[in-house]
Amino acid sequence: MENKKAIIDFEGSISFETMEKLLNQLKSARQFNALRKPVRKRVYGTVVESIDNIFKYSAPVQGKVQILKRPPQIQVKEQEGKFIVSAGNLIQNDQVDDLRFKLNRINKMDDKALKLLYEEVINKEASDRDRGAGLGLITMALRTDENIRYHFDPAGPVHSYFTMHITIKE
Repeated sequence: MENKKAIIDFEGSISFETMEKLLNQLKSARQFNALRKPVRKRVYGTVVESIDNIFKYSAPVQGKVQILKRPPQIQVKEQEGKFIVSAGNLIQNDQVDDLRFKLNRINKMDDKALKLLYEEVINKEASDRDRGAGLGLITMALRTDENIRYHFDPAGPVHSYFTMHITIKE
């Protein structure tokens, strides 16, 4: 893993301004521009979705407790003909089981099943309790030929730090 070339390596709060800076950094990177257009679109879309997920779903942290927590992070690295998009953020522990279920489910599906699930989820009425249907995860799964790698690290009594890695081949 030492041969990775970081295109983006960001840790901190995500705002619309930050999102714009990171996407401009990606678009101006030599490695990114050297890719074929379909691959560029898959990498770009995955980065957008990863940043958007951090922006929407990071657990709010207040006061002294924040010192103990890890800030959101997003990385894009090139390694041996692959681009690895890694994203991490703090989530509430009560979100872990649902997120693990969604990721395990999509990791078991082929493209045909993912496309059917996408249609099912997009046509489903959202409930008031629904924090997200998993469309972004399904979309990212369709952009990679590999499973989405992920893990949860305990981060105190009510939080976990969620990290996922999406690999996109050139």
